[in-house]
Amino acid sequence: MKIWWYKDNKTGHIKQVSVVINELKKEFDITIKEVSCKKSFFKDILNLFIAYFFKSNNENPDILIGAGHSVYLKILADKVKYGTSKTRSIAILKPSFARNSFDLICAPEHDYDKVTENNTYTFKGSLAKVIDIVPDSDVGLIAIGGSNNHYEFSNEEIYKQIQFIINLHKKNKWYIYNSRRTPEVLTNKLHALASNSVDFIDTDNKSSPNLSDTMGKASIKIVTPDSVNLVFESLSSQGSTYLLHLNPIKENKITRLMSNLVESRDLGYMKSLVLAGGLQTYSLKNPIDQHQTYAEVEKVAYQISQLIKS
Repeated sequence: MKIWWYKDNKTGHIKQVSVVINELKKEFDITIKEVSCKKSFFKDILNLFIAYFFKSNNENPDILIGAGHSVYLKILADKVKYGTSKTRSIAILKPSFARNSFDLICAPEHDYDKVTENNTYTFKGSLAKVIDIVPDSDVGLIAIGGSNNHYEFSNEEIYKQIQFIINLHKKNKWYIYNSRRTPEVLTNKLHALASNSVDFIDTDNKSSPNLSDTMGKASIKIVTPDSVNLVFESLSSQGSTYLLHLNPIKENKITRLMSNLVESRDLGYMKSLVLAGGLQTYSLKNPIDQHQTYAEVEKVAYQISQLIKS
């Protein structure tokens, strides 16, 4: 089966399509052609128009798939130009327009109110590799996002909470990961926490342990709520996931999603407490004991499999 993978330069988009393709590889013999895409709306519209007049029968791809606004029009144009009656166009995440032109859209349910198009399958949160192995009770992970449009990102508050967690849960080993969005001042403070029992892994250090690998090993995972990808990567592996406390800037689909996950007790969370005399401390509220590992990518791969076979 020939898959054309349309890629922009956004890591979150690439990772979500990658895990879908890896799931499909379990069922199909796949060859992949990667198509690099840069956002150019008017050029993409022109290419789509031209495709109707200059068709080609030399390629015949089976699936055209990608995520991100830079790729969607290119997928539709190439389906017109190179596709056959068996070629399927698939959008991962929600396109802003021309949604009815795709054979299948797989998008987060929090991107919709109530109405979805007939060609749309919705999943929870974001797509991540399912890691269904028993974690190590002596390993903990802390993963930090950064400046965002959803929550007030306080370096001092996050640092205090991390100190509290490390002292409360004296695991044999803690792994702390930053991200490209983590402010430098916080990165420097986290780096200073490194010890025999605490490893700090900078996102720029490519030789360090992979976040996904550590996620699978950790029995307790502490993450910030600003990254949906990070939260659902954690929920797609065993062990308990907790949110660090950040104040929402305003209510929106992301803050509502996190609140719903806390209310359902899929996520635990850090609660800030002010004691007598103004002394601040924290407590951890636990998620449900028997958290079921999220497997949204497997559900999406099944939808695509059924489409291919139809």
